[in-house]
This record gives sequence, C-alpha cells and structure tokens, in this order.
Amino acid sequence: MQKQDLVFEYRKQRYEIHICDVAMFPQGFAAICQCGRMEGFNMIVDIGNGTMNIMQIHNGKPLEKSLITEKYGVSCCIKEIQHELTKNYTDEVPEEMIEPLLRGNKSNSSKRILDVSETIATRYANEIMKRLVSYGYKEELMNLYVIGGGGCLLKNYTDVVDKEGVFFIDDICANAKGYEYLAMQKLKRAEKG
Repeated sequence: MQKQDLVFEYRKQRYEIHICDVAMFPQGFAAICQCGRMEGFNMIVDIGNGTMNIMQIHNGKPLEKSLITEKYGVSCCIKEIQHELTKNYTDEVPEEMIEPLLRGNKSNSSKRILDVSETIATRYANEIMKRLVSYGYKEELMNLYVIGGGGCLLKNYTDVVDKEGVFFIDDICANAKGYEYLAMQKLKRAEKG
C-alpha cells in the first residue's frame, strides 16, 4: 500500500491502476481452498523452485503455528545434480536439461546423466518426505495435498503417489486461482457486512 497508484506497460498496452486494498493469504492454502471443507487433519506441501511451504489444516481451518517455509525447493535438487555431474564427469549440464528429467521425460539424455539424476532426485524426494514427517505428517491420520512443480519429484521418485489420502494438485495456476477466489469471498463478506 506504500505506492497505491501504478502506471505500467504490459504487452504493448498501457495500464494505470489504483490499489484500494491488499489481502494476504497463505500460499498453498489458496491452491486448495476450493477442495471442499477438508474435514479432519490435512497437510499441504507446496514445493516450488526456491522454497517448500508446509501447512496443516484441521477441519477446514489453517493452523497458523504449523506454517513453515524452507529453502528446500527443486533448485536444491537441480544444483546437486549439476554439481555431481560436473564433479564426476566434467559435464556442465544446464538446468533446462535436468528439469524435464525430473518431470519424467527421459528420452533425450544419456544413461550416465539419467542415473545420476535419478539417484539424487530419489534421495531429495525421500528427504522431503522425512521433513514432512518431522513437521507432523502422519500418513494414516491425515490427508496430504501436494502442490507446485516440485510435486513431480514425489510422484516420480517416491511411492507416495500410490498411497490413499494423497492428492496432487497439478494446475500450475492453482495458487493464483485460489487467491482470486479468496479475495472474491472477502469482498462478498464485506458487501454483506
């Protein structure tokens, strides 16, 4: 709200906007807010490029004390793969070549790059699961909602995808859509009150 009047250009179109209000919502929760009431205990993990956000939800209400942000995003895994390949094989593999491997597209890589990538990605994905347990995830007692591009690591390199009560939100716009939905709900409540 420090700068309420903005002028900018986007795709050769000039925009002038005035910001009247700002609303903040937890990342991850926004992505799943339209999934229904979410009875019982639930955990959300939003695995992005730079960070991993974790939150618990009990009977539809986010538990603020459970909100954790760790700098343990997908870029950590990619950097480790790059380091290992450079150290052992002197190959400099760009990030753009590793990302498709982590998503499951293995068609354009050598066996050596695939082996190193799979070993490190499996270790990384298992470490994510260990961290979730340390933050309160109990497989038999709660649902797990996995959001963000890094969810492909849990899908491709752990067995969690086969477990009951684990849901993957694959829509990369899920948080943005959720922010819009929550903002609209807030506006409707304000109009009524």
